Amino acid sequence: YILKYTEELVGYFELIFEKNECEIVYLGILEEYFDKGLGGYLLTEAIKIGFQNEVERVWVHTCSLDHPNAINNYKGRGMKIFKTEELKRKVI
Repeated sequence: YILKYTEELVGYFELIFEKNECEIVYLGILEEYFDKGLGGYLLTEAIKIGFQNEVERVWVHTCSLDHPNAINNYKGRGMKIFKTEELKRKVI
């Protein structure tokens, strides 16, 4: 799914449906559209479309490389933290 403003690409999301779940596998807004409330709108639409397919849950992975507001955006739309983990990177 894509979000456009006039003819300009603003952002997108991709959903994967498996069994009775929907995973938001990609969700992003182009940098020039940050801080305009569009990420919240796009996430709301992703969740709404996910649940329209009669799943039990819609979920997403996030990480420290995501936008600093990502986790608050997820929580603000009713999502809850299921699990956290800290991974160490091996420097070669």
